[in-house]
Amino acid sequence: MAQVSLVAEERKLAGKGALNELRRKGKIPGVIYGKNIDTKPIAVDSKELNRLFREHGEGVLIDLVLGEEKYPVIIKEIQRDHLKGVINHVDFYRVSMTDKIEVDLPIILKGEPEGVKAGGVLQHQLHELTIEALPADIPEYIEVDISHLKIGDVLMVKDIKLSDKITVLDDPEEVVVTVLAPSIEEEETETAAETSEPEVVSKGKEKEE
Repeated sequence: MAQVSLVAEERKLAGKGALNELRRKGKIPGVIYGKNIDTKPIAVDSKELNRLFREHGEGVLIDLVLGEEKYPVIIKEIQRDHLKGVINHVDFYRVSMTDKIEVDLPIILKGEPEGVKAGGVLQHQLHELTIEALPADIPEYIEVDISHLKIGDVLMVKDIKLSDKITVLDDPEEVVVTVLAPSIEEEETETAAETSEPEVVSKGKEKEE
């Protein structure tokens, strides 16, 4: 897992008014808690946090600099404004570099399957993998090469090869990716159309009566 630095400041005031004032100043309120630390209310610069996310993603290991102290943390929870899409609050969890932690990592697909080139349809069913490892051994994401998949092939969790230092917690038989034959998708589309068509006709007859 990549490790980057982020400067934080301790928050002295609480309440809705104080939080809104922080946000107007370009700060994002949050808390830090976890291994061998009391919960502390903090604030970070919104531009710096968004830049960190753009360059490294939300699963990055962060050195959170708070005064003269530096804490290794991960993002535990992000609260966003559903209308504006901006971050309202962030929870930072302090980790121990000698203790394993559980995290969800995005699955990034690499390559174009042979089956898709032949006219097949790609279905990406599992988008995250839950793993357990020491913080220093956790990658930013899981990259999976799917270029070899042919029509009818299925790639499961057990097929993803990772370091021996990483334990996968998902069901090994869970499907990550499948390549369907084009006829399957066409049949599903035709079936859906046939199912919906009688309802339209029925409504029309009711209106005529």
